Amino acid sequence: MIKRPLHLKSGLTLSALIAFFCLGQPASVQSAGPQDNRSAQDSDITRQELARFDQFLDSHPEIAKDLRKKPSLVNDDKFLKKHPALQIYLQDHPGIREEIKENPKAFMLAENRYDRREDRREARGDRDVTRQELASFDRFLDAHREIAEQLHKNPSLVNNQEFVKNHPALLTYLQDHPGVREEFTENPNGFMRAENRYDRREDSRDFNADRDRDFDRDRDANRDRDRDFDRDRDANRDRDRDMDRDRDVNRDRDRDVDRDRDTTRRQLASFDRFLDSHRETAEQLRKNPSLVDNREFLNNHPALATYLQNHPGVREEITENPNAFMQAEARYDRWEDNRFNRREDRRDPDMDHDSVSIHRRFGEFLGGHSELAQQLSKDPSKVKNQEFLESHPELKEYLNANPEVRQELMANPRSFVKSSQQFTSKAATQPPAAQPKPKQ
Repeated sequence: MIKRPLHLKSGLTLSALIAFFCLGQPASVQSAGPQDNRSAQDSDITRQELARFDQFLDSHPEIAKDLRKKPSLVNDDKFLKKHPALQIYLQDHPGIREEIKENPKAFMLAENRYDRREDRREARGDRDVTRQELASFDRFLDAHREIAEQLHKNPSLVNNQEFVKNHPALLTYLQDHPGVREEFTENPNGFMRAENRYDRREDSRDFNADRDRDFDRDRDANRDRDRDFDRDRDANRDRDRDMDRDRDVNRDRDRDVDRDRDTTRRQLASFDRFLDSHRETAEQLRKNPSLVDNREFLNNHPALATYLQNHPGVREEITENPNAFMQAEARYDRWEDNRFNRREDRRDPDMDHDSVSIHRRFGEFLGGHSELAQQLSKDPSKVKNQEFLESHPELKEYLNANPEVRQELMANPRSFVKSSQQFTSKAATQPPAAQPKPKQ
């Protein structure tokens, strides 16, 4: 989420002036008391604390919405339990915790004034950034998630020569796009704010387009398949039992996916699990499925080459028609996500969507490593022990391949492991997935 520059001085000055003029009117001595109190409270709120908390709220819009409506929620233990990210943030920032818990309303009023000022500065500072430049840089960040994560946390890294040198993809991009380079290096925070707004608009537009084009259309056109995927056993028990073995029973579904009628659900599930463990490979194949027949691409992605060698059925289907296979895999992936969200999310209503995704992935990993899961259940703090990680290379490789999981796990091992364990049983009932490996 965007980090905003900090401006509080004008807000505090205004509070002080109001207090001064109120004290200067004899007829309003009594009304000056509350204003003086608020000014004294605001004086304890530092510019840095407001800036940090504003950045946190930008990254957690749902929490921001609730706190701005009702600041006193920050002292509600039930609310904090439902939002572990806020709880962890306050633990890590005792200065902010002290100020906001002492007077939630005053703190949130000061944060809101700061936020409005930053919006006005943002509108003035970003006017030179073109939509084309934002779109270009957004595509670059989508293809380089690690760089995106670091720049979102600290946009000024773009002016750090050592950082740019250590990320040759970023160096090459900035050299090839002088307009982006000029705008970004001139105002890193403003540029990343504009990019983040563009990214949110694109996500919303893509989500609506995909939902209208795929979910609504597929639901209307494939009622029989939807009933099967929802596991409506009373109406479709024969098809549920024979789906992988008897394609004739699934002729309605086969008409809708005629080009990939030879692709079985088991093959799609297997390949989907492989892609979940190799995110960069998945991203490239979804953009260009024909890469599966590219010898150079396979040489550069040995994990994919090994998988195809070990799964001749998948290899035959995907090389015969890469586009059709990847389209079928995308539909399966959406169905799997929907089914999981409908059923597994209900297990813990206190988690937001991003937390569910991260906990689910780690829970599924633990489900495939029962001995490791038992050890972490007894003592989650072992994840911070380097000797323990070296003796469990599968855990170390998994955390290297999933930095967002590593970040949450290291921040609060006990809470994270406990929340992830609810998804372990799901993973144990599924066919074993490929071991997670570092990104290719």
